[in-house]
Amino acid sequence: MRARFLVPALAALGLVALAAPAVAAEAPGGGTHVPAADRGDATPLSLDEAVELVKRRYDARVLRAEETKDGDEVVYRIRLLAADGRVFTVHVNARTGGVE
Repeated sequence: MRARFLVPALAALGLVALAAPAVAAEAPGGGTHVPAADRGDATPLSLDEAVELVKRRYDARVLRAEETKDGDEVVYRIRLLAADGRVFTVHVNARTGGVE
C-alpha cells in the first residue's frame, strides 16, 4: 500500500527537480528573466517571488520592496544592501520577470 503513494510522490518530486534549473535565466543586458512559460503558468510574479529572485541574483539583503505601476504594468521596486555596503534599487516587471 505504501508503494502506491510513494510512486506518485517521487514522480512529482522528480518533475520539480527537473523544472528548477529553468526558473531563472540570464536576460539580455545582464538582468534576470523568469518567463511565465518557464514558471509553468501565466500568473505574474508576486512581490515575495520578486524579492527572492533579486536576493539570489545580487546576493544582497532587501531593505525595502514595494509595488508600483508603469502604465498598465505592475513593477516591483526593490532596494537592496550589498555586502560591500552599497545600496541600490532594482525594478522587476511582475508580468515578465525582467529585472532592470
